[in-house]
Amino acid sequence: MVVSGLGRHIRGRDYLPRLVRVECDGWADRVSVKMLNGQAVTDWSDRIEHLAHGFGAPSCRVAVARAGRLVLTFPRRDPLAEPLPAVPIPDVASVGPVEIGRCEDGTPLRLKVHGTHVLIAGATGAGKGSYLWSTIRGLLPAMRAGLVQVWALDPKRMELSFGRALFGSRYAADPKECADLLDEAVCVMQERADRFAGLQRSHTPTVDDPFVLVLVDEVAFLTAYQSDKGLRQRITAALATLTTQGRAVGVGVMAALQDPRKEVMNIRNLFPDKIALRLDESEQVDMVLGDGAHDRGALADHISPVPELGAGVGYVRLETSPDPVRVRAAYVSDADIRAMVAEFAGVGR
Repeated sequence: MVVSGLGRHIRGRDYLPRLVRVECDGWADRVSVKMLNGQAVTDWSDRIEHLAHGFGAPSCRVAVARAGRLVLTFPRRDPLAEPLPAVPIPDVASVGPVEIGRCEDGTPLRLKVHGTHVLIAGATGAGKGSYLWSTIRGLLPAMRAGLVQVWALDPKRMELSFGRALFGSRYAADPKECADLLDEAVCVMQERADRFAGLQRSHTPTVDDPFVLVLVDEVAFLTAYQSDKGLRQRITAALATLTTQGRAVGVGVMAALQDPRKEVMNIRNLFPDKIALRLDESEQVDMVLGDGAHDRGALADHISPVPELGAGVGYVRLETSPDPVRVRAAYVSDADIRAMVAEFAGVGR
């Protein structure tokens, strides 16, 4: 602790943070410490590299247990080093949370989509498609049962078009078609809000009022790089309306983008749940996950660009927890998507 700069040497005496508990499991050691009076969490998060080296670990993550007490996590191995095969399609229709991969501690990664909005940010080749397709895969039985509708906006015409038959008429690629589809989603949301007013405060998926998940691949193509100013304003306004009012009435948005800067995605803070995949700069991590996320160990700028090592690896920060969790989404191959289309084509009619 003294070498890491977290102790104090005053008048010939060393004052050290107190070790409260050490816990070990199959992949990491967790050290609970009581901070010295006057210390801040940033005093520790600014020294994660020193701590990792001092404890002989490849990395370190800092989490606040309660006032004055921290938990330092030192991984000993990487359970996410290998790509994960596609998660089997569920047997039971459910709106989630959807199992889409694995967390670093070995537990399943279950992503909540109903009752929230999700933003996924990552550089080219970081694995954003793994999150989109794993989510669709987990919702297929619910789509067949009529409890879920997936509305797909695919301005790049490359990712979601591969499974276009799953979305039926609720697929758009042309910017004007995307704007029209978003406006239609806003109308559905507002009509439900009028019916639900004074009767219910949350949404329960039914065949009459299914959960609507609006998927947007590379949302910046529509909000920042769209040359038609009128379309750009329509799309931005519709997304802002959906993300501020939609989740209470069963309309959710999952959007993916490469560049998380404010001028590219000025409504990113309207997404309660965020996922940072491989990013180019440490500042971008905080842009996506919120201030201090990088200091708490969300090292998305350190993820390997080699697809076998880093594609699908990221950090999730949920509305219910300030601490980022390292995860990896399962890889849904072209063959997996073809099989999904063969079995479930037409569920999005």
